Amino acid sequence: MTMPETGGKASSILRLRAGFLLLAALVLLCVSGGTFVARQFQLGTLWGLLIALVLALAVGLAIYHLTNKSYWAIAALVTLVTTYLAYDFLRNAVDWSRGTSLTLAAIPLVVLLAAFWDFRRLKGEIRAWANRR
Repeated sequence: MTMPETGGKASSILRLRAGFLLLAALVLLCVSGGTFVARQFQLGTLWGLLIALVLALAVGLAIYHLTNKSYWAIAALVTLVTTYLAYDFLRNAVDWSRGTSLTLAAIPLVVLLAAFWDFRRLKGEIRAWANRR
């Protein structure tokens, strides 16, 4: 059984992408932030979800309005800090050799670079898909 050829790019954005990892991390950040704020003010679960929704909208608007330069600067900063923290943990807490720590710290470096690069493309595809609707 063969798939029919469409003659161009696939019209669906729902495929395995590294950008979805970053999107899931942003959603998780908003949910945990909303829950944290709700617990600090002794509010219920529904208030926590409402605060998480507001945080998600704020983060979405902030990402939407980032310039290309600022997006890549933030991406580079997050990637480098995460890579350093992975190296530091492996080198000091786990007490592995420098070479092994550097090699294993390259894994989050590559994953985060791919996620940020693909998230930028995913954002453009979602915008184009939403404008077609």
